[in-house]
Amino acid sequence: MNISKLTKYFFPKLIVLILIMGIVIFPNDSIFAAKDGIHIWVNVLIPSLLPFIIGANLIVSLKVVDIIGAIINPITQFVFNVSGKSALVFAISAVSGYPVGARLASDLRLQNDISKYEGQRLVSFCSTSGPLFIIGAVAVGMLNDASIGYLMLICHYFGAITVGLIFRSYGKEKREKNNKNIIRNIQNLLNTPEENGFFISFGNAVVSGVNTLLAVGGFVIIFSVVFKILSLFHIIDGISYIVCFFFSSLGITKEICSAFISGLFEITIGCNNITSIPFISEAIKASLCSFIIGFSGLSILAQCCSFIAKTDIKTNIYIFNKFLHGTFAGIYTFLLYPISKNHLPVSNFSVIYNSIYNNTILNHYFYNFKIFLIISVILYVIFNLYFLYITKD
Repeated sequence: MNISKLTKYFFPKLIVLILIMGIVIFPNDSIFAAKDGIHIWVNVLIPSLLPFIIGANLIVSLKVVDIIGAIINPITQFVFNVSGKSALVFAISAVSGYPVGARLASDLRLQNDISKYEGQRLVSFCSTSGPLFIIGAVAVGMLNDASIGYLMLICHYFGAITVGLIFRSYGKEKREKNNKNIIRNIQNLLNTPEENGFFISFGNAVVSGVNTLLAVGGFVIIFSVVFKILSLFHIIDGISYIVCFFFSSLGITKEICSAFISGLFEITIGCNNITSIPFISEAIKASLCSFIIGFSGLSILAQCCSFIAKTDIKTNIYIFNKFLHGTFAGIYTFLLYPISKNHLPVSNFSVIYNSIYNNTILNHYFYNFKIFLIISVILYVIFNLYFLYITKD
């Protein structure tokens, strides 16, 4: 009997049994964790996501995405090697946040508007968080600094775009260039009869949006309970001790590891835990939060993969994309943080000298030499993993 097949078969069932045992052993803690998940869902996710999801569904059903896609198709095809529809998907995802981008990309693939490989390239950069969470919740609510929120937001989008550029050559298909002009493409779209009228499309969009939010709420609640059970079983602490053992020489403590690991499960909990640590700098806090938001955590990954799994888009490559997204977002935040905080005066030569040789930017880079060494190693591993995927496919 193949050991890998046995592990793949029994491991998920073992995890479910452990979680059920945890709920039975710790019923009160599980109830409070579920209430916390419901609170996040009702007070944060429904008001912020439902209007965008309904609007996104309408945009797809009313063929607005096709019209805009025909206009910007030459640009997106040249930059990301995808059709123009993807730029609108990226814009909607950037404004609304998780899991709208993955949902729209999956819908386009289910309708055969894009190919399998194009869908894979599309989800590599069109699944992002929204400005409401990054600036409002993390920067203002947790870090008490709105300016760092704008830096994190820009780095988050740059991270997604970087992954899109890396994966622009993914797949073995050869995209045919559309020789028709933009006006001809729009005329063809206008001459195509619509399957449903506006009110039918609107009703379907509302029903689909509500169902999507119900699924999102279920994921948030269950992962809130999962994280609480794992914490009560001291599994999170055990993982933190192991990680801290390998990175303690770099000044990484158990509290940092525990907070970071919590973010790998749920981004709101993780960002809150990281920003609550008093003895690390704001640059490190913002960088770790940027990674967690870019990676999105197991809770949001499960939501997005529930849509992607309905198509032939590979979920394992999508998860790898999100790891890259988080890594680049965290690196960009760390590198650009001192630049965003530094103001270079130019009144006289001595001030110019101090600005160049004795300013917070160089101090930041010199004092964090070990971290830059780790960043270089991470980038090396990332590109090796990427080429491994390319050669495998």
